[in-house]
Amino acid sequence: MAYDYGALQPCFKAACLRRHYETHHAHLLRELSQALKEQDLTVGSVQCLLPGMERLARPSRQASSLPLGRPFRLDLGHPTRPSLPDPLVRVIREAGGGHVNHTIFWRSMRPAGRGATEPHAELARAIREDFGSVRTFRRVFKEAVLAHQGSGWAWLVYRQDRSLVVSTTANEDNPCMQDHVPWHQAGRPILALDLWEHSYCETHGDDRERYLDSWWKVVNWEYAARSYQIASAT
Repeated sequence: MAYDYGALQPCFKAACLRRHYETHHAHLLRELSQALKEQDLTVGSVQCLLPGMERLARPSRQASSLPLGRPFRLDLGHPTRPSLPDPLVRVIREAGGGHVNHTIFWRSMRPAGRGATEPHAELARAIREDFGSVRTFRRVFKEAVLAHQGSGWAWLVYRQDRSLVVSTTANEDNPCMQDHVPWHQAGRPILALDLWEHSYCETHGDDRERYLDSWWKVVNWEYAARSYQIASAT
């Protein structure tokens, strides 16, 4: 995390952010690491596993590293090797997904008053093209957040057809998981907002609208602009 626990107040209380990072996120990472260790596997990029985790071929004992590559371009499956065991796939989806989601979430924020307060550069142009205006994008994002039932995440996503969409996912799923999200919501995350209760209820109660209004003040638009630039260049 590139800022102190108290740097995002009043959006997040320092104690809440510390617990979120040191307890919730750390638990997900430990669970993933333990599951991979039990299978004698090493992973260089968890995000690269998410698009087709059920179809990944288990590597040979001589090469215990799982295949890597750009998301959506993995070499999936192998005619002579079995796929990963179901329990490991579940851990990759839940703990691995949670680790990736939280990593994007932390990077999607910065202390208020530092950096741009609105989308800029090519991201701003793309938002205007796909939503009509930044104001409309924010309204669409808020509608998605308020309509989402239960735990999960809200996203700004760059799709493979080169358009931007707003979506939400349940639990620890994310738009990279092509096999688990609707095709029209799959893509590369540009921004992430945590909708699990432990992320905001201590500070905002059950008022997601107030949480979102506060979150806009700490969005890291520089990170979002870089994410869009990288995604759109591939």
